[in-house]
Amino acid sequence: MDIGWLGERIAAEYLRRQGYKLLYQRWRKGSHEIDIIAWDKGELVFVEVRTVGKHTAWAAEQTIGRHKQAGLRRAIEVFLSENPEYSLLPARIDVVAVRLSAPPEVVLLVDAFR
Repeated sequence: MDIGWLGERIAAEYLRRQGYKLLYQRWRKGSHEIDIIAWDKGELVFVEVRTVGKHTAWAAEQTIGRHKQAGLRRAIEVFLSENPEYSLLPARIDVVAVRLSAPPEVVLLVDAFR
């Protein structure tokens, strides 16, 4: 199992424990991808998961530069165009950073790019 997939599984379980209702995991359309799409406290939440190994410096969330943000926003536009029932809902982008230590360390950044 690759670390990205493992990080997404850990992030999904963490979000469930925080009260998020997961709608989609690993949503893909062509070259567009969204790790997790969830519902939290009246908002549609697009979640980017960043995972690092246990010996890697702990700054996974800092690896989301402008290019990655732009790609994520394009993926969100594609998702909303294909699922118009979600297009008028309030929405945000959260980031979950996962470090694969024992136990895993998880950091949730709510509304990360606003």
